[in-house]
Amino acid sequence: MDEPAMRAGSSCFGVAMNLHKTILLLLLSLLPAGCRSGTIRPETLPSQLQVYGVQLYSDRDYKEISGVAATEEPCLRGYERSFDRLQITIGYDFDRNIRKIATRHPATSLFGISPGMKFTAAGQRILNAGFTPYIPPLAFRNGPYLLTVQVDGGDAIAGVTLETLD
Repeated sequence: MDEPAMRAGSSCFGVAMNLHKTILLLLLSLLPAGCRSGTIRPETLPSQLQVYGVQLYSDRDYKEISGVAATEEPCLRGYERSFDRLQITIGYDFDRNIRKIATRHPATSLFGISPGMKFTAAGQRILNAGFTPYIPPLAFRNGPYLLTVQVDGGDAIAGVTLETLD
């Protein structure tokens, strides 16, 4: 490999590492603010989840939402229903209660975090909701809740998932 090609390859790696470090430092600097928020109370969840009315722990059996039929797949903790045109997935436990909500739709949000927003902007909202870094830089925990964000090739959030760990 010639020298210019080697420099270009190491430059891309360096940019990725710097972005990772910047995001991690941002989250760690905001950690004290998130720690003050405390554990999420289940009764406060409905106002913080804006995904077609879907609520964690509900026993509502969503087979269709807004005219879009679900496809169902088994999983280790129960089963999941995907609504591809709506870009959402609902996970159910074996007792048929909702244990997971995942969205990739920009008009939806979990704790004010919507797909399409910048991860650096979402970091403060995540911490304000009481989540702390769990598996940095993309997974956060608050008591029995795990919030995971998926980031595209840049800084934009591609998807957000909230699930219970119990």
